[in-house]
Amino acid sequence: MQNSRVAVFPVRDADPLELKVHRARTLDDGNALPDYIPRDIDPAVRQSLRRIAYAGGVVLLVGGSTAGKTRCAYEAMTAVLPDHLLIVPSHVTELADAVTEAVRAARSGTPGVLWLNDMEQYLGPEGLTLRDIRALRTARTVILGSIRSRLRKELPSHELVRLAEEFEVKRLWSPSEVARAREQLRSRPDPRLRLALQQAEDFGIAETLATGPQLWRELGSASVVNGNPRGAALVWTAIDLALAGLTEPLPIDLLAELHERYLPGRNKQLIAPEPFDAALVWATTPRDAVTRMLVPEGDGLKPFDYLLDAHLRDREPSPNLIPEGIWEIVLDRGSQRHQRFDIALSAYANDRMDIARRALQPLVEAEDTATFRTLGLLYERSDTTEAVQWFQRAIDAGDILSLRLMGNLHFRKRDRKTASMWYRQAAKAGDEVSQSYYNYPGVDRRPVPEELAPPAAPCSEVSEEDWDDEEYGPTARTLSVLEAALDIVSDMAKDSLEEIGDRPVDLRDNYAFIFSDLPVLTWRQDAQWRREMVRCFEDLADDIRAGRRPRPTCTGEEMALHIAIDHASSMVVDDPELVSSFVEGVPPHHRDWDWDLCLGVLFEDTDVLFLYQPWSQGIEDSDHHLNQLMGTANLEAQYWFEPFYEDSARDPDRGFRP
Repeated sequence: MQNSRVAVFPVRDADPLELKVHRARTLDDGNALPDYIPRDIDPAVRQSLRRIAYAGGVVLLVGGSTAGKTRCAYEAMTAVLPDHLLIVPSHVTELADAVTEAVRAARSGTPGVLWLNDMEQYLGPEGLTLRDIRALRTARTVILGSIRSRLRKELPSHELVRLAEEFEVKRLWSPSEVARAREQLRSRPDPRLRLALQQAEDFGIAETLATGPQLWRELGSASVVNGNPRGAALVWTAIDLALAGLTEPLPIDLLAELHERYLPGRNKQLIAPEPFDAALVWATTPRDAVTRMLVPEGDGLKPFDYLLDAHLRDREPSPNLIPEGIWEIVLDRGSQRHQRFDIALSAYANDRMDIARRALQPLVEAEDTATFRTLGLLYERSDTTEAVQWFQRAIDAGDILSLRLMGNLHFRKRDRKTASMWYRQAAKAGDEVSQSYYNYPGVDRRPVPEELAPPAAPCSEVSEEDWDDEEYGPTARTLSVLEAALDIVSDMAKDSLEEIGDRPVDLRDNYAFIFSDLPVLTWRQDAQWRREMVRCFEDLADDIRAGRRPRPTCTGEEMALHIAIDHASSMVVDDPELVSSFVEGVPPHHRDWDWDLCLGVLFEDTDVLFLYQPWSQGIEDSDHHLNQLMGTANLEAQYWFEPFYEDSARDPDRGFRP
């Protein structure tokens, strides 16, 4: 069905071309979309959609233009969620109606999917607010989106992106993907696929099917005598305007007004440019009935997005990438709220904070809270004093997210005391990431009760060589209490699991021990994932019972052991009578309750604890700059139970405790 502004219909009725899957050359039989060739990420994307199908969540596909993001999302959605209701806003101004439709669907008992292709256009000041996101989460809506890689890197922090499980769709296809394409070609001959495979070493198969490389080469050779210099000038004008932030369809009269400055040479007539009408036809005519350099949309034209990415692969963003006159034009033309944000973001990406400030100044004068926060984020890289002032203005206006962002800023300035103060305020105001920060598992350092105090240490000091000694490590009494803590936590977690199943958790209305005490990125995992987490506690306890040290074999076990050490150290302080029963008959040792020693010898590293830190949101992604800077493992929740090393992997058939 169709309401007044937003398309709403069952997923099974979705048309891929209407959802902006790039078409290929149309065959004689009218087929404009080749058969789908499975991508390597398909199983993971579909598993994620199954997990959040009735609990809600965000799946985001990231990749270059024509990498195959939208097709991958469409195929996964129709395969996994055919009975869901699809909600498709065509513009940022329709988001409020889209959220209303999602809530309405939930109340009627029909789960919804909010389709956000090119998600970046829905994240500005006129985009999804924190209130919208909470409404969608309450409605358990699945949000399925895509975003181009360069825009994902440029995008300032946004809650919707933080909540997303991200998957990269690579432009160049892997050997296994190419092999599947060749197999498909053998079984179902298709001249479009044959051509794409011939160029697979240089271009992605999806981008070749969409004729992206062909158009880019043609544009590069058009500005010559007897070529199409005026047509190329129109396209380059549109490219620069789009890269400067005018991302909506461009009026033809604007392109006509500006394009002559893009004609090569001082004497524009020496190159003999073609007439304007012929230039416009050249720029807007589809090649092989696929796509064109300037794509008609509404009352205007948009440059084919592949050309934008190809241009930025040749030339990185910089202060000199976009002519000064173009910045002035977009500042004059982009008067709407979301346009001002787009221009500011484009200016920021090109290191032009002067332009970004001018773009957002009208919104500042209108006391726009989201704009205060955005300026704080944009200035943080170049002027922290200015950033603090903007975050403070947002906080004074009641913006909860800015409380955490202010904490992040002070953390990066190495002022941890002030950062912690801001995180505490954010947690009290309801920011989940900051709330999670205060669940950080540590070591209880209060004095040990006298009846459990370890005996005095011998006079000899421990040498560095002792750390490599197989016997040097947690004492028998320490391990006994740690074993008990692992068992207690696993039993309590199993009880919680029976109550919550697949439902999301939090720290307020839906608290569930131990799952609410894990990092935020795990709060929407399903019952099967949580059962795997419980088994991590059980496996480590079994190691101790078998006389082995509890050395974690995967990320889930690392987290389980950190939590168990936290609980064991507190038990020693708070319940000495219970602890005495655990260690009865075990001789005391001067290193009893040395939890720092446990941290030193039982873990290879403590990277998993970064997931609690508000400043490190996104570090779980192996492509995130913090992950690469620190050399951490892939910490995304879906990989928590994969073994670090094959030779230390648990028996996959070991089953679960009853």
